[in-house]
Amino acid sequence: MVDKVSSEQAYINYVMKNLPDVKRGNIHTMQKGDNLWNLAKKALNKKDATNQEISNYMLLIAKLNNLETVEKMNSLKVSDKIYMPDTSASQALKSVGKDNSEPRTAAEISIQNLKETLINDNTVFTEQAYPRFLNLYHVYNNYYNEETGYRSFKHPLMSVNLDKNGNIKKITFDDTEKNRNPIKYDYDMDANGNIVIDNYGRQTNVGKMDKEELTELKQILQNQIKNARLSY
Repeated sequence: MVDKVSSEQAYINYVMKNLPDVKRGNIHTMQKGDNLWNLAKKALNKKDATNQEISNYMLLIAKLNNLETVEKMNSLKVSDKIYMPDTSASQALKSVGKDNSEPRTAAEISIQNLKETLINDNTVFTEQAYPRFLNLYHVYNNYYNEETGYRSFKHPLMSVNLDKNGNIKKITFDDTEKNRNPIKYDYDMDANGNIVIDNYGRQTNVGKMDKEELTELKQILQNQIKNARLSY
């Protein structure tokens, strides 16, 4: 089984470190059906709030209440009392991620989206490709498109190549918004986070993953690889 908790905790530690310090607002008493995600979504009061915005606000609530681990966040019970951020929190959160590490290109946005899928999607699994000496691993999840009705229980997310020492040397993945190449993955990313696209044999640099984000992604993928299934 994939070690989801350690991967999720690594993400939580990274985000919490970059969240602003905000003042305590109202006290909320946990009700049946409450969880931090729903509370964050309601507090944002934004119809088009992205999953990233909700996630950041959820972790802001957790940080404010010293719920710095997955176990503590999941241990909240009915009648527990927690502090909600004051009304200035939403404005303070707008600055989160507005630095040089924020994804800018389609490739950078795509690899960031895929990293969050690895952390949050419990259907993700990995298979080692045959023959084994290739050191190639394919990562899949369950996928359903509500608009088209298309469903797959083995939807490809990315492929990972290891060097002879077991270190990740290349990650190939698709654009998460647009099907750019129906024959192969859209992007190649090397061990240093440089992302290129192959235009008829000519490689063009289309982005670079932030160093800290890349380290976290590699850790998550190494956990996946450690628990990989055999494809044959």
